[in-house]
Amino acid sequence: MRQGFLSKIKPWRQLAAAILLVFIPVAAVQAAGDSVIAQGGDGEVFFAALPEGWHALPRATEQQQTTAEWLPPGQHVENWTNMITVQVFPGWAGGDVDDFLNELAEIYGQNCEASGATPPLKDQVNGFPTGFRLINCTRDLTRNTGEVALFRATVGRNALYLIQHVFRVPEFEVGAQPVTENAMRAAFEGIRTGWACHKGSTQQSCPPEWLPVLSQLDGKPSVVVIRAPQ
Repeated sequence: MRQGFLSKIKPWRQLAAAILLVFIPVAAVQAAGDSVIAQGGDGEVFFAALPEGWHALPRATEQQQTTAEWLPPGQHVENWTNMITVQVFPGWAGGDVDDFLNELAEIYGQNCEASGATPPLKDQVNGFPTGFRLINCTRDLTRNTGEVALFRATVGRNALYLIQHVFRVPEFEVGAQPVTENAMRAAFEGIRTGWACHKGSTQQSCPPEWLPVLSQLDGKPSVVVIRAPQ
């Protein structure tokens, strides 16, 4: 079943490859809406820009949280169809990005009626190993809805940083494409703006305009929502 599924999503694989083979350099990253800073510890951080108008979901009052989620205007936690999530995994520091993305695909396989995944697309971004993957789920067995999920994982010395854009759709048949090409392209463009840096490194340095913001953070593994410096 899975082998047949992968052959059916070949057009999406080609789209993913065409978009993701070009990475945005550090100097080009600009925030349209909120920015998010994922702290891995010891001065290592991951930045990502959120689309204009997207709103963060309410978060628990715990001091250190390692997950943050955003929804587009008009969508709520009960009825969302688009979600962006940023997470920090300290336990994957220095790990293999392929192994992490393969584990994600296995989780989908266990919880979906049929699932398929593109091969990971890998590169080095600002000296950090980075991998992208598209994973489809025709029907989530716990919710009876389909999902199309785009993942970007960045492996640092102190943590792994994951940004994902998930489309929740009605359940679909193997071979169908429930998300438009324009929506897919916009999602790819969004998650590829994220990048990691280390404020104490000369080879993986952070932009000078961000240093005043970073100096105010406690450095403990967490995800912080903030506005980008003007």
